[in-house]
Amino acid sequence: MSNSQLETGLESSILIQKEWENILTLLLKDNSIDILADEILRRKVNLTGSDLGIVFFMDDKIREQIDHRKYDEDGSLKDPCNIINELRSNLSFISEWLKINKKPLVIHKNDTNNIGHILTDILNKPEIVVTASFIENSLLCVTIVARSNGSYSPYDIDHLGQFASLLAFSIHNAQTRNLNSALENKLLQSQKLETIGKLASGMAHDFNNLLSSIFASLNLLKKKLKDKPEVNYLLDNIENCSIRAADLTKGLLSYGKPTPKRKTLIKPQDLLKELLSVVQRTFPSTINIDFNSQPDLLDIMGNATEIYQVLLNLAINAKEAIKADGKITIRAENFTIDDKNIFDFPLLKKGDYVCFSIIDSGEGISEENLTKIFDPYFSTKQKETGSGLGLYVTYGIIKAHNGYIDVKSKINQGTRFDVYIPSFKKPSAKKVPVKAEKIILLADDEIMLRDILAELLESYNFDVITVQNGTEVLRVLTEEIKVDLLIIDYKMPEMDGLTCIKKIRELKLDTPVILSTGSTSASQDREFEKLKIDMILNKPYEFDKMLGAVQKLI
Repeated sequence: MSNSQLETGLESSILIQKEWENILTLLLKDNSIDILADEILRRKVNLTGSDLGIVFFMDDKIREQIDHRKYDEDGSLKDPCNIINELRSNLSFISEWLKINKKPLVIHKNDTNNIGHILTDILNKPEIVVTASFIENSLLCVTIVARSNGSYSPYDIDHLGQFASLLAFSIHNAQTRNLNSALENKLLQSQKLETIGKLASGMAHDFNNLLSSIFASLNLLKKKLKDKPEVNYLLDNIENCSIRAADLTKGLLSYGKPTPKRKTLIKPQDLLKELLSVVQRTFPSTINIDFNSQPDLLDIMGNATEIYQVLLNLAINAKEAIKADGKITIRAENFTIDDKNIFDFPLLKKGDYVCFSIIDSGEGISEENLTKIFDPYFSTKQKETGSGLGLYVTYGIIKAHNGYIDVKSKINQGTRFDVYIPSFKKPSAKKVPVKAEKIILLADDEIMLRDILAELLESYNFDVITVQNGTEVLRVLTEEIKVDLLIIDYKMPEMDGLTCIKKIRELKLDTPVILSTGSTSASQDREFEKLKIDMILNKPYEFDKMLGAVQKLI
């Protein structure tokens, strides 16, 4: 090798080192694959004396952002769209060659036996070099550079290969940083919502005790006033209003964490038919409704009313985002989360889901507001048009169903909500015999609730002993009488329910225990399993559920 060639190689190495430093500096400042690809492609072309450069992206996720990047110094691409499409259609075989050989492919116009010879005809260039960018044997993109005069030296080809590696590193780094940033935002949002949920649960105990007293009183009054329909009508009205109040409370308290709900098998198609019927009848005729549902949707287990409430709320929000003419798309499809896409859904488990999508062509949501839309009372609407509670409750319902809601939006480009609900897997069922005429020890510091519940249980032939704290429970068990069932409130003065149950188990008593609580988070305590607590019932009580639990245990 001559001295002049060595000097040329040394100069090239110095230049490429500087360009690497510039790209790495840019990489620290910018996560945009678009900008990074442009900069690297421009440097590739300039350093090798090329006048044309094109990058084709192979990854579908990248292709959503940019299909290809092009650098055309001499304007030789007279009909760029057709030429780009023609090049793309001939890349499949070349891509396979690059995957196998892992080195640049040099194509000469005069060598008709060369792989990819047709590319020189398409571009009308005497020589082109094709390089591939790999990460862990995954082909991210293919770069084509060409020059009108002269040939590429070994140094040029080596530099092109180095730039291909740099491009792969840059794309992978940008993707990783973008993914980490998105995951960090989701985790911060989740933590914020969980904190709000904990604050809300603080009011659960007392409020649910009041509702439990109301329900218990209603059950007693109905038994005592069977022959007075005019009074029963009023009692039914009170009961219906109380049920709505209880459902509203559960909806608010379930925000940010799972809450026990009455769940049934749901056919998603039935919900969607009902939703579509309401939307088509009530939405303005200026809004086009596009409905697209997979015919064999999987069943889901949940509260049908709540899932319907979620979908209707999202549809109404979509309608309000469209100021004049527009389009709302309602979609539903089966969706599987597995090893291939689990990183896109870090807050969900692997398995089968039903994905409901509500897409509108409305005004969109700003990036600033996207992180706030699930906050309680946050709203971009005027005060007279909405309270801002819709998405707050929606988030809680979906979380309670072990699901996930994702939103994508841009100003003046519409909004898309995707709701993922786990599919249903049938559990094993057990039949439980019904027994009565047993002794129940009931511990609760709320006198009215305790006395009414005792009277209700006695009306079903149970003998009930009432106490107001854990100390009295232990006295009854150790000094007076053997009982068949314990119903103990979680929060009581002197000795709370949990401490009381610990002491009962220390006495080696295996009496069945029902723990009653007004806190929605109590059922998540793993310590309950160690104490052999047989059942947890949330306040306000549904007496039929309470009675069923009692009959099941004794």
